[in-house]
Amino acid sequence: MTESSLGIQEYLETYIPDLVAKRMGEKPVSDMEGTDFTLNVTIKGEKTFSFGISIKDAKEISVIEGGIENPMLEVVLSEDFVKPLVDLASSFTGRKQYDAVSQTKGTVDFEVGMPGDWTLPVQAVFNGASQPSLRIAGSSSDLARIATGELNGPTAFMQGKIKFEGDMAFGLSLGSIFM
Repeated sequence: MTESSLGIQEYLETYIPDLVAKRMGEKPVSDMEGTDFTLNVTIKGEKTFSFGISIKDAKEISVIEGGIENPMLEVVLSEDFVKPLVDLASSFTGRKQYDAVSQTKGTVDFEVGMPGDWTLPVQAVFNGASQPSLRIAGSSSDLARIATGELNGPTAFMQGKIKFEGDMAFGLSLGSIFM
């Protein structure tokens, strides 16, 4: 992983700690004084890297590049798992996509088929609108290829690579976001 590593690294070093700290602030856990939960996250691929996450007293979180020795829990993810998610997020970087997203209203429930036969549910709510709504199901690799323009959405639908349920006119309007 070359270019994508920076996004993942920033995610692990900044976003996750901020998210956990916010969650701990909203819902404090009692009776956790003197505890230190440790977790290592390793992403294996062209470039393998690890980060350790330590949560002390259910209040303080720190991220240690390279990992923690003898963590309580270790999670190993394949680059194949992470790359489609990074590709999808990266696809929204142009002015055309920004303009399309800023004008879209509605909700899309994605059912992303992941390697290892499990489904990752992801909900996208555009500009706070719950309607119209649509469910899109497909593999992580096919959805990432659509998001990056490598695969045409209508073609993927016609080939049975993705499935839609709900407001089809709304679904067709989403093409301006991914093209």
